[in-house]
Order: sequence, then C-alpha cells, then structure tokens
Amino acid sequence: MSIKVCGRVYELAPKLPARVVLKQIKLMDETGGIGTADLPEWLGSLVGEKNLEQMLEDGATWEQLEDVTMKLLVHYKVMTEEQVPTGDDSDPK
Repeated sequence: MSIKVCGRVYELAPKLPARVVLKQIKLMDETGGIGTADLPEWLGSLVGEKNLEQMLEDGATWEQLEDVTMKLLVHYKVMTEEQVPTGDDSDPK
C-alpha cells in the first residue's frame, strides 16, 4: 500500500503487520485504549519508525498523521469507513 505525506510516497505493508497488534496490546491501558504518551510508539509500529521520523522531519501535521492512521486502519479492515471519526475534536492540546 502506498501513502503520500508531505510530497513523499511511502510503501507500507499490504496487510496489517502482527507487530502493530502486539504493540497495541502491550500499550493498552486499563480502559483498552492507548495512552497519549504511547501514541508515537504505536504510530511508529504502524507506519515504521523510519517512515514516521521522515514524516515528522518533512513537517507533517497532526491532521496528516491522523488521516494516514485512519486510512491505514480502514485499509487493514480494523475499522470501516463508517467508523472513522469526523470533526476536529481529537486535536491534542
């Protein structure tokens, strides 16, 4: 699967890598979610650490990273299009 962020194209795994699921299980808190402090680690497992670093160096915005994450979760069939949140209430402050 290809994604484009800040003008750069990244090739990602065509299927959900097991490492992403295992990392998510490791990072889950008592509510079953991933804590804010652990999001970069989980996102790095999703897109690859080097890819994430490059995206950040290229100036990726939070909205771009959020968009990539949602697209990947739909592509990997973790979520459906209908489950993708809308609006901007998830902006970290």
